[in-house]
Amino acid sequence: MRIVTNKELSSYKVLPFDLYTENKGKIFEAGEVLTPGKLIMLKNYVKIYTEDFHGEGAQSPDGEGDDHSKAAAPSVMNFSYDTLDAADFETVINKDAYLKMENQVKIKYFYRKTLDLLMQGYYEEGLLKLNTLINIIRTEIYKQVGKSSKGSKIRFLGEYELCHPLNVAVISGLIAQKLEFSSMSIDQIILAALLHDIGKLKIDLADSQAMLTMNEEEVKEHTIIGYKLIKEKFELPEEIAKVALEHHENNDGSGYPQGLSSDYISEYAQIVNVANYYDNLAFNRTHVPVTNNKEALRTMLEVGTKRFSAKMLYTFIHMFNYDDSKDFNDMVI
Repeated sequence: MRIVTNKELSSYKVLPFDLYTENKGKIFEAGEVLTPGKLIMLKNYVKIYTEDFHGEGAQSPDGEGDDHSKAAAPSVMNFSYDTLDAADFETVINKDAYLKMENQVKIKYFYRKTLDLLMQGYYEEGLLKLNTLINIIRTEIYKQVGKSSKGSKIRFLGEYELCHPLNVAVISGLIAQKLEFSSMSIDQIILAALLHDIGKLKIDLADSQAMLTMNEEEVKEHTIIGYKLIKEKFELPEEIAKVALEHHENNDGSGYPQGLSSDYISEYAQIVNVANYYDNLAFNRTHVPVTNNKEALRTMLEVGTKRFSAKMLYTFIHMFNYDDSKDFNDMVI
């Protein structure tokens, strides 16, 4: 028996061998199509085993050596995080961030190209790239965050449509980590946060004035559009799709689209709601002007449990240094 890593599994479109648990219980049989949803599910296992490497006639990770290998991928898919050149992408960076400037640029560039894949209908390929991005967030960003973190130092600055989902993903994953969620759940929450506003891209309102008020019915529709896209096209689990649907639901029932309250809102969505509101404050996408992290945290406490789950709100507040008063505008280069 041989241990199979998640990295290896993510390189296959069709599974070339049977997969087993450490107790020899079969998980999947050879020939199973490895959708992104199944790859996420497999992360729940501590160890996964197979009896052979490449079975006779099996397809190798790159599709070579198989009579039925797929046609060459379009050039839009031919990119990886390791080979991206930061010099090819012009963007604003956070000069005070924990993350190196070059890595800030590469992560934003990688995410933009991944969104392009998803919007062009390359769902499976795009979601595999998002799985790579989850690993990058957990390895390159989280290792930089100390016990007494400054919220201003973990934020991506610049283009809202790129930076906002990244910021929400980073913060949501940190909240889940602080709450001691399982590794699989943390990955799911990061993925859900990266996709929470995907419906906006379908209605082309990422930079419109309507986004500032969130009162327009067309804008509110992004939650339903995102849910259907994640559930029906991306074929991801319900708990991930629900985040797109419910991240504007409020603890007191005043949110949208369903007016859910309290524990009727999914736990993942409760987390993303907190991270989403915080980052919108920091981007001045709300009616409450703030200039630094301290003011944003104070506003969150003032809004309180009318909007947020107490558990998620106070976990978030206690993660960061409350005296972080560096002006966001002074951190941009």
